[in-house]
Amino acid sequence: MYYFIGFLLSDCGLVDLMRKAEIQHPKLYLSAEKNDCGKIEGTYVSNRFGPLGELKEETIILDDIDVNPPIGNILIDLNKIELKKLDIFISRQEKVVSTYKYKGKTEQFRMVSDSLELLIELRSTFKNWFNEMECTI
Repeated sequence: MYYFIGFLLSDCGLVDLMRKAEIQHPKLYLSAEKNDCGKIEGTYVSNRFGPLGELKEETIILDDIDVNPPIGNILIDLNKIELKKLDIFISRQEKVVSTYKYKGKTEQFRMVSDSLELLIELRSTFKNWFNEMECTI
């Protein structure tokens, strides 16, 4: 019986809908340019840190991006999307922090609080970037 229901759900595509989405940390895109293949290559910082505690810059090929708009517009659009992701991520972390505080789980509370502080700093970096680009969020 269970096999049949599992097969039916899988066959209808419902099992994929019920899976938990993999969390991807928001990225602040710093630059973008067209590479030799005509694709957009973006440089960003995320939650990866170097040995001195600085954010590490990473590069990614953005396959799904239209190459026709100006690079500045592409960066603004990408970062608006990533800022929304960051706000959702911060909201979730705030709920986790309050839960750990309520339950008295001090070690978990401290770890998630530290992570939350870094996310709030990243949000500030986003807002500074938008101000430098003279763009409203």
